[in-house]
Amino acid sequence: MSNISNDSGLDDSANAVVANPAAAATRLSWFLAEVDEGCLKQGQPNGSRQLCVLHSMELLESDVSDKYMTRIVKFRLEGKQVEAKLILAADERKLVDAALLSMSKEQRDYEHDKQLLVQYTEDETSACGPRLVQKLMSAQRVVWLSSNPELGGTPVIKVAPGCLGHMLYTHEGRDHMEKMLLHLKARCFDQAFDEQLDAAQQQQGLDEQSWLLVQYSPEPETVVYQVIQYSQTVWRQENLFKDVIAYVQLPGSEVVLQAVVIGFGEKQQMLAKHEKLREFALNLDFPKAEELEQQLLQGSGTAALFARTSSTIFQRAEQRDANGEHKQLRRSLEQMSEKAQSEADMIIEAFDMVDNINRNLQCHMSDV
Repeated sequence: MSNISNDSGLDDSANAVVANPAAAATRLSWFLAEVDEGCLKQGQPNGSRQLCVLHSMELLESDVSDKYMTRIVKFRLEGKQVEAKLILAADERKLVDAALLSMSKEQRDYEHDKQLLVQYTEDETSACGPRLVQKLMSAQRVVWLSSNPELGGTPVIKVAPGCLGHMLYTHEGRDHMEKMLLHLKARCFDQAFDEQLDAAQQQQGLDEQSWLLVQYSPEPETVVYQVIQYSQTVWRQENLFKDVIAYVQLPGSEVVLQAVVIGFGEKQQMLAKHEKLREFALNLDFPKAEELEQQLLQGSGTAALFARTSSTIFQRAEQRDANGEHKQLRRSLEQMSEKAQSEADMIIEAFDMVDNINRNLQCHMSDV
């Protein structure tokens, strides 16, 4: 099955220790990423975006378990470290190439319009319950149902025929809005993630009949929360961290999305948690633009929240692991990451040595 995932941050971690290591090594290993064109050409950002294709072996970090939240990775280009934002991942290079071609031909709709951070629910009649969607949208694509969009609170808007939602936040700058969506994503995760299981959950554990509250991104600048039954997920035999990660296949599509398991238990319990998330976002106070930028520079506030939410996801899940199996798997992955990092350092060092030799030869030839 070919698949594309927009939540690519936990791919290698979830599949590193399986019966068929060769297959696991290639799963979701091709990335479509977005970089600043100025960083590629002059080494300084200029605000112009450019798409590129990367392989997981090109990433400087061997452990990408914190990329679910931030999606920011680094790779080496002509001796320089370049930062990129992951957009999607796939098993096969041709799928990423197809997405690159499609996105290159079409500029983002309303690229320079004022952006809105909106929340709405869809598929409310689904057997699994509604999908809670949080995404960035252009102000030109919604219909205002409030008399004055500038009023406080969360104005009601129509995002599609028969679909009403709320505007949570707005700002002129797209980069700032992307950071604010990430802030909302981290706050919702931090608020809802089940670190400790109750007695009933510990006794029953996670099985085919369990219901999950999951978080995933079906496309860039979109976050979805949904309640699904574990038996409806895919790749269950390969998934060693089923209490942390779930793979969800969209209806009528070959696309498989990687989701984070926020909690699991009885269906009504998860639906109640889903509703609390909706209310939490509606009542959330967002930091001012200058406050957010200051927090990111100082590594406090929102930045600290990013770090705590993303980099500790597996460690936090270990707290709800009753038999200790999770810790053993985590240690195995850490050992594999350490080995991969050592091998990557040796390869980079060899390339640097070759570059130095070539430069010395060119200097010698110019002197002659």
